[in-house]
Formats: sequence, C-alpha cells, structure tokens
Amino acid sequence: MPGDAPLPAGSADDAEVPHDESGLLRDIARQGRRLLDAPAAFVAVVSEDGPTITVRAVDGPDEGGRLDLPGHHPSGAALLDGSPLWCGDADSGPAAAPVSGSDDDGALHAVVAVRLGHLRGYAPRRSVAALYLADRRPRTVTEGERVQLTSFARLAGAAMEKTQLLDVAIARLYGLEQQSARTAADLDRMRALRSAHYGFIDLAVARGDARAFVVEADRRLGASVRLCTDDGLVVAASRSAAGPEPGVPDGRRMVVPVLAGDRRMGDLLLEMDSPLADPDGQLLLLIAQAAAVILRQLDDSRESQARRALLNELITTPQPTGTLVERARRLGVRLDRPYVVVVLRPDGVSPHWASMWSAAFAARGDGLSALHDDDIVLLLPGEADPAEIARTAAEESGALFGRPVTVAASDSGSGPEQVAVRYRQALRCLDVMIMMELAGRGVSVRELGFLPMLLAGREGIDQFIDATLQPVLDYDRHRDGDLARTLDAYFEAGRSPTNAAELLHMHPNTVTRRLDRVKRLLGPTWQLPARALEIQLALRLHRLLTEL
Repeated sequence: MPGDAPLPAGSADDAEVPHDESGLLRDIARQGRRLLDAPAAFVAVVSEDGPTITVRAVDGPDEGGRLDLPGHHPSGAALLDGSPLWCGDADSGPAAAPVSGSDDDGALHAVVAVRLGHLRGYAPRRSVAALYLADRRPRTVTEGERVQLTSFARLAGAAMEKTQLLDVAIARLYGLEQQSARTAADLDRMRALRSAHYGFIDLAVARGDARAFVVEADRRLGASVRLCTDDGLVVAASRSAAGPEPGVPDGRRMVVPVLAGDRRMGDLLLEMDSPLADPDGQLLLLIAQAAAVILRQLDDSRESQARRALLNELITTPQPTGTLVERARRLGVRLDRPYVVVVLRPDGVSPHWASMWSAAFAARGDGLSALHDDDIVLLLPGEADPAEIARTAAEESGALFGRPVTVAASDSGSGPEQVAVRYRQALRCLDVMIMMELAGRGVSVRELGFLPMLLAGREGIDQFIDATLQPVLDYDRHRDGDLARTLDAYFEAGRSPTNAAELLHMHPNTVTRRLDRVKRLLGPTWQLPARALEIQLALRLHRLLTEL
C-alpha cells in the first residue's frame, strides 16, 4: 500500500460512530483491516497480567474462529509501556497462532499492533485496547502506513472514549430513571400511608369509635382484628369469629403491641387471610399508633371515673376505710400530705363543661375533682395558700364559663378522715359568701374568720372554740389550770394585768406569768385586734356552753 494513499471510503473519519462499545470495536477492526488491506484484524485488551491478550472483536474471513496470540507476545509489553505501534513477525513470540487453526499454511507471519486507548470495565490496574492486523504473508509496513495507522488509532481512541462516556451517561440516565420510578412509587406509597394514617387518627380521636376502627383495619389489612387492653379485655373485634389469643402468634396469627411511649397500652390481635406485604407491615405500625389513642382515651376515662368516685366517697364518708386509702394510693393521691378542699358553684354551667374544666384544673397537681350536688369539688394536694387557690380557680373558671363563679377554699388539712371535714368547712364558707352577697369571688375559710363556723350551728361553734382556744383548754384540763378564766378577766379589765389581778383577787405577777403561758400556747399574735376578737368570742361561747 502506498505511503500517501488516502483513507478508504467509510473509514473512521466519515463513518457514523456506533453508539455501543461492541459495535464500535467491530467497526474499528473492519476499518483497520481495510486500511492496511490485511487478511485479518482484531481488537484486543492487553493487560499487565503476563501481559495477556484478550480478543474483543474480530474482522476477516475467519472471524467465526478463534484468533489468538501467545500470552507473552512482545507486542503486549510494548503497548503497555507506551509504544504507539509495534510491527514484527508473528513467530517473534514463543509460538505463532494460526488464524483459524486449520493448517500450518494459514499461519500468521506478520503482525501490526497499534495502541488505541483504555477500555472501561477491566480490573487490572494497567490495561489498554489495541488493534491487531495480521497477515499470512511476510510483509513490511511503510512509513505512510504507519502515519495512517497511528492517525486512525487516535481517531478510534477518541471514538472509544466518546462511546464510553456515552455508555456512562446512558447508564446514569437509566439509573436516574430507575431511581425516579422508585421515588415516585415510594411517594405514592407514602401518600397512601399518610391518607390511611389520617383516616385512622380521625377514627381514634374525632369519633373514638373502637368498633369502626377495627373494621377499617380489617378492610385494609385483610385480617381479623381485635383490640385488647393490657389486662386482656377485648375492646372491639372486627369479626364475630374467635381470633388469636395473646401470646400465641403463628404463621397466620400476629400480636402487635400498642404502645404510648414506653407504656404498653394493649395489643392488636390479627388473624390474617394471607401474608402481609411490606407496605401492609408499615400500615400496621401506623394502625397500632392510632390504636394507642383509643386505648389511652379509654384508660383516661376509666381513671377519671375512678378519681371522681373516690372523691365523692371521701367527702361523704366521715371515717374512710382502708380500701379508700388504698384506692387513693393507686391513683397517685397521697392523703397523708397537706391538701386543700375547694368548692365551686358554677350556676348555669352545663355539667359537661364543669367536669372537663375541673378535671383539667385538678390534674395540674395530681388532685381529684368531682361534681357533687351541682357543685364542683376539688381536692388539691400541696401547701399553697388556700386564698390564692380560691382566687385562681374563680378567675380561670369565670373566664372559661363566661360568668362569675363563687369559690370557697378550706383550711389546709391532711389525713383521709379530714377530707369530709374540710369539705363541709368550704361548703359553709360558700353558703356564707352567697348570704353576704359575695358571689362571684374566690375566698378562703380563714379570710371569713369565724362566721362560717358560727353559722353552722352547734357543730360549727364547737369547731370554732376548738380552733381558737384548744391549746389553752387542753392546758387547763390536764394541769388543773385557770388560764381561760385569767384570759376572760384580762379582756374584761381592758387588757390590764393589774386590773385583772384585782378581779381575780391575786397578785399581778401571777396574772403576768399566766399571760406569758398563754402567749406560748396561742402564739405571739394572740393580742392583735382580729385575733383578740376571735379569742374573746370563743371565751364567751365556751363560758355560755359550760354554764348551760
């Protein structure tokens, strides 16, 4: 072939480049064979292992057979070391390989190898693609053919790189399409799950219908569904037939715990018509979350009923039994600690709203609430000021109900037997407020002083005397003292120890010592005007009751 011969028609510069790598390699072998008018051509991968030569595409009369070169052919090492072109006899290697393996007359006698570039997807660290042109006749390659062949190799290498990049782009595009399809499917599944979740939450919260809830779960899951509490009570069942029992799951039965935080509220018991698919498994978890709302509502309702019943029994039972005390303990109410009993009179307010507000108000401090004789009764643990509690309750309830609410708070007490006493105390205070036209306010028993006790009859008078003079009366009773008579004389003499001594016919120092004893028993504020008035009234009432 002449050295300046033009490239043949249909060569690499004017041929349409195939879009796949295999087709491109076959086209390179065909165009290369035509370029040098060689009987056979093949494109092979030369790797550093040996180096080995692996044929990827063949063109020639014997392309259906196997075209191979020895594993240690010197062309491989030369191309790996960067030589753009290698020419030589085929037998310069350990053994020449026949084109078709038919006979020795078909042996290869001349081989030209030109480096094309790298092929994607080969594990060896060093590997190149090469075009091999083989001839059964000994021949030489002219300088012009060398130039044409290296130019062709550069064009072919560029086409290979383009095709490889295109393959990468197509693979990435396909991957993106697949990912987009998966994302779209995931979004559709998430939308369906979200819609189902909203539906179950609506059944649990808005309607609170456990039966409708399990029927809908049955429809979506294709399984018999029963909702049970943590103690095994069946709340609702989707089918009349007996379903699985707790603790005995098998291939068709499943027990799904219903949790509220770390607390196990109960179980969903399923008997499946067919195995659950993965999306159904996700839906099942959402159903269990919504079921926790129903069980929590049921649990709250049962506990609220128990707390209301407990308070009603405490305020109506003078001597609570140990059973009531134990029930209070289980509900988290410590009756051995200080508490205040508050009574509210919400005239014209529906019992439903009154019950809801009182339960929320009492829940702030783990207290109790109940409706009793159209009044709201609260038992509020703690050592807060009863007057402040009464004012807060009056303000908050009045703002919610849209009308004034009269509120009375008892003195602080402790012990289960004092609940009924403190309730009656607050109730008398409430009646006095209404009688004195103080409706719509919040007041404590102590703020009204002795009036609620006095207006309660003999029982109230006895309580007033005990609350005011109990330490003095106990001292006189146990020590055969005369402190009450000395106090009476002291007030009758205008609070003068000297004049009181004359009335009692004793030395003033004796009166002074007795008054010091009174101070220790009643406290340092016993002579303040308001306190002194209560003491004088209690002394008079005590004397009258004693004489009568």
